[in-house]
Amino acid sequence: MSDAPQRYRRLGKYELHQLLGEGAMGIVWKAYDTVLRRYVALKLLSASFRKTKDMQERFLREARAAGAIQHANIVTVYDLGESEGQLYIAMELVEGRDLSDMIALRDPLALERKLDITIELLAGLHFAHQRGVIHRDVKPSNVRVMPDGRIKIMDFGIARLQKADATGSGAIVGTPTYMAPEQITNGAITPATDVFSVGCLLYELLCYQRPFEAESVHGVLYQVLTTEPRPLRTVAPSIPAALERVVAKAMNKVPHERYESAGQMMATLQQIRAALSGADEEATQPLGRWTPLPRPMLKLITHASMRARLAVLGALAAVVVLLLYAPGPPGEQPPGAVAANPPAPRQPLGGSGGALAPPPLPPHAAPVSLAVSSRRDSAMAARDRAVAAGAEKNSVPSLLLARTMLEASDQALQRGDPSLALRGYVESAQRYAQAREEAHEMDREAQHMIQRVTPVVQALPAGRAASNAGVFLARAESLLREQDFTLAKVAAQSAEQIGIDAGIAPPSTQPAGARGAIDVLLDDLGRALSSQRIANLRVLYPGLTEEERRSWEAFFREWNQITTKFT
Repeated sequence: MSDAPQRYRRLGKYELHQLLGEGAMGIVWKAYDTVLRRYVALKLLSASFRKTKDMQERFLREARAAGAIQHANIVTVYDLGESEGQLYIAMELVEGRDLSDMIALRDPLALERKLDITIELLAGLHFAHQRGVIHRDVKPSNVRVMPDGRIKIMDFGIARLQKADATGSGAIVGTPTYMAPEQITNGAITPATDVFSVGCLLYELLCYQRPFEAESVHGVLYQVLTTEPRPLRTVAPSIPAALERVVAKAMNKVPHERYESAGQMMATLQQIRAALSGADEEATQPLGRWTPLPRPMLKLITHASMRARLAVLGALAAVVVLLLYAPGPPGEQPPGAVAANPPAPRQPLGGSGGALAPPPLPPHAAPVSLAVSSRRDSAMAARDRAVAAGAEKNSVPSLLLARTMLEASDQALQRGDPSLALRGYVESAQRYAQAREEAHEMDREAQHMIQRVTPVVQALPAGRAASNAGVFLARAESLLREQDFTLAKVAAQSAEQIGIDAGIAPPSTQPAGARGAIDVLLDDLGRALSSQRIANLRVLYPGLTEEERRSWEAFFREWNQITTKFT
């Protein structure tokens, strides 16, 4: 057995010992600095950063700016340069785990620990922001949690380099789930951009679910731009309401509506952290514009045991029962009056809590017969079905009339005219049924438009047009799922127009009859062949194989003009 020391690949003064990871920016090695005799994380940048002299100079400027930041929560940059044609950055080697791994494994972290991690993250970002450096790619995989519990932010300034490399390619650089809207729309990048990303990270850390998720990247980007994430307390009910408000403010889509700085958000979280740990107000210095809450109110935002919650709910239920059965003043209700439907709690229209609770009958209602009560129940059920179909969200024409007739029927019942109320309930049920059908028709139209434009988007060659059309298509699909049929159709039409502008014709609408459908399909095929464009063929035949594509391209090259006729 040989006792010769192991020989490592060298890059300048560094020995490359162990590959730690790789990505779009390059690869990272655990390396040994043979001059200073210490281990470092050596990032070897991809060849794209050596394209031009200007790109190399830009890299050096950005890396030096990041290296000038010295903070306990930021990975220190030791060295940067070029050796053997390879650009590199030597950084502090940080032992520990990426926060993304802890989230993926759902590590059972206490709420206080999650806040400590976020507070340290904000402290590092605030320090960098004060020195004019914005991270641009804050995400769990760029946060390293060390064995002693402290955190380090990684890859400062690198995202900006990546953006510079991608300029002009039409690509969107970053991690979609954590990108601020202004990063997607090429807006101004400010410290508020990092604050948005921290809000997304904190949302995921608190409930182990991402705030924006979709089946495609374009779907995520559309959600970031237009959709509010599910309220945090609907995903994790034990989260304090004050903390939910912090996350919502950080993720506001308008930059100036977020926290003014990472430091301000950090101060707010520190106050909540102090409340959770039961610290005395005297021991906690107020930061920013925070107004300390009285101790009884602080208890409202702390974790409570299930037994304590049930005790509170039980007390509230007892109060409600007493209120319901407490005798009212004389003459408040006519003797013998019977309510066909006991008052039930209202629920917002279009809510996600299942069937809508019927509104209570008007006060002082006359005794109601079983027939009237049954017809009113039918009208309520018809209304629920219409709303569930999307009639409310899309303001279909029949909905307003149905609602007006229902209210008029309740008023007739209040006046003691059950006959008029009965007819009104029957009519309103019919109108709600019509509203439901109108919503279904809008749904079908939107679905048809999306199905029509999908092959057009898929046929677009890679580039800015394909990216933009994909965003519109993802937007249409998301709106369809949310039952916003009108806007879904408009978004799909926008995607189709991009394809048309690129010279790709959408398929024609086919009639119901088989013969007519075949004729329309042949007409479309004839136009596709005459255009001599593979993309138009792909619209009609999405399963076009690579061999078939090459065959058609060879065929098109043989002819200057093609005229088709099917017999």
